[in-house]
Amino acid sequence: MTQSRKSDFSPPLKVYAGKEALEHIQQNGLCADDIAMLLGASSGPKWLTLQAIDEFLINDFFKGRSKPLHLLGTSAGAWRMATYALDLANSNENSHQRFTQAYINQCYSAKPSPQEILDKCRSIIKELLQGEGTDTILNHPFAHYNIITSQCRGLTSSTNKAAKVLGFGIASLLNALSRKSLATQFTRVVMHQPSKPIPTKPLNDLPTRYHPFSAENFEDAILSTGSIPILIKGVENVAGKGVYQDGGITDYGFDLPLLPEKGFVLYPHFSKFPAPGWFDKSWFNKNSPTKKCVKRTPSHQNYAKTIMLVPSDDFIANLPNGKIPDRHDFLNFSDEERIANWTACVKATQLLADDLKTMDWSKRVEALPW
Repeated sequence: MTQSRKSDFSPPLKVYAGKEALEHIQQNGLCADDIAMLLGASSGPKWLTLQAIDEFLINDFFKGRSKPLHLLGTSAGAWRMATYALDLANSNENSHQRFTQAYINQCYSAKPSPQEILDKCRSIIKELLQGEGTDTILNHPFAHYNIITSQCRGLTSSTNKAAKVLGFGIASLLNALSRKSLATQFTRVVMHQPSKPIPTKPLNDLPTRYHPFSAENFEDAILSTGSIPILIKGVENVAGKGVYQDGGITDYGFDLPLLPEKGFVLYPHFSKFPAPGWFDKSWFNKNSPTKKCVKRTPSHQNYAKTIMLVPSDDFIANLPNGKIPDRHDFLNFSDEERIANWTACVKATQLLADDLKTMDWSKRVEALPW
């Protein structure tokens, strides 16, 4: 009798959880009502590796939801979270698909100015919010939308490019010594639905203030959180007088006390090692964000209730060019090649969604990998 061989199949999706979330899933599994908060991190084009996961969560996992769900995002993650709010309000909206296509198809001149890139980003947001999108999000009955943007101070707020580059260079050097040094040039601004700020413990790690969305500031607010430093012009007077840029400057991959009183935090992310701030991401292997090079990872206490969904190393290795899409693709490929690669990446992510659909959470969940 022939002995059966163990399957070499490796699931394309990894599930990691903090201590409290791990214990809950091992004992009870996981259902949609267990989730109190959803995170969307800064990422640039890296978010395309999560596209089908988003589609599954919107159209299947959270379908029929009426229980409060807090959404928090920075940069492209904030744009993704806006599509959740829109599509969960109207199952026929398809704003996430609209956003995906607009994002993939963005094109620029050979040497785009910061203003050109800002204008293109605004056009993507307008495509995302077309019609009554702003009003839908601001008045959503259960999906409470929040973003983080960064108010720049000192040299980082300068309109002079040389001064701005110097300011961000100094910030990067000081950050290498201490993350708390970001307080010298940046204020974290948490923007939220009127009267519904995100429920967190006090954010004392960096200067932080809260500011409500309005119909007048909404588009500029989500534009500002995606305004990559140096490359994209900052957005002025979003939440008071000043210059506002990428929310990932302070919170690229999140190291915040996101600990809902009831329920857990679901966090689809392209890397199993989330870099707390924008300046920390350069410490990770650029060819494989799943491989840690230098240690600055979030605290286990802050992630006690967080559940991460992360593409496996093997899945990433089988993407076009063996890597996650990133903004350097604009320089390294023609528009036709880049669009083809990104489209192929999105198609491949259906494997992740299919895995998620049939997952036995209690058997697949693992402890945090750092």
